[in-house]
Amino acid sequence: MLLNDARIIRSRLVRAEAASSSIEEANALASKKVELEQHVGRVVMLTRRNSLLRNEGIQLTPVQNAEKTRQLITQIGDRFRESPKSGTLVDKQRWTKLTAALTEFVASGETQQKADWKVYFSSKLFGGVPPEQRKQTILQTLPANKSALERYTFLYRCFNEHRNTVPSTAEALRELHTYSKDLADIEFVENDDVPPSVRAFFSATSTAIGASLDLLTPEVIEWLHTNKMLANYVVRAR
Repeated sequence: MLLNDARIIRSRLVRAEAASSSIEEANALASKKVELEQHVGRVVMLTRRNSLLRNEGIQLTPVQNAEKTRQLITQIGDRFRESPKSGTLVDKQRWTKLTAALTEFVASGETQQKADWKVYFSSKLFGGVPPEQRKQTILQTLPANKSALERYTFLYRCFNEHRNTVPSTAEALRELHTYSKDLADIEFVENDDVPPSVRAFFSATSTAIGASLDLLTPEVIEWLHTNKMLANYVVRAR
């Protein structure tokens, strides 16, 4: 609704610009139209990404002040419809309030969207450690492990590029899920020096389901701490 209201105002600016007989007035309205189009473009991108994420079942937090911003757009739009000229927009700081509200709305929306994405990424997708740390738990002398680690390294790099960037297309999101699944499917021959409880923990964390707290035994915690890998794991409720 917010996006539609912004588009309505832009449409009215276009009509008013065409009907104006004053070159100065037409230029003023044209300038406002260009400025508003920039804000509308950012709202469009934010809305499209939100729709994409929701379609994938990703939970999103409502953007603060969305209703307040929508009401402001409606009020300014109604006033401009009554008197379609540039003076109406700048009177009583209407334009300043409008652009400030849209800027704040988009900034807040993008920040919250990234936060929601990070929660989803860390809790629902592949939870294994980086290649350099995974290397510590496997027999590197085995050809099968060497080949698997090369694939793991390539896929992890592709996968990790999306950690802090919200996908903007369905194709990018599908690729990410493919990376996550392929990483979880990679099997290694574990190092015999690694305790069985640690191997079981690694096997579980490499799946989409993750490891239960029952697997995080004191022995596992001590091994992770000793090998400086404890900080790579967090606990999240399902």
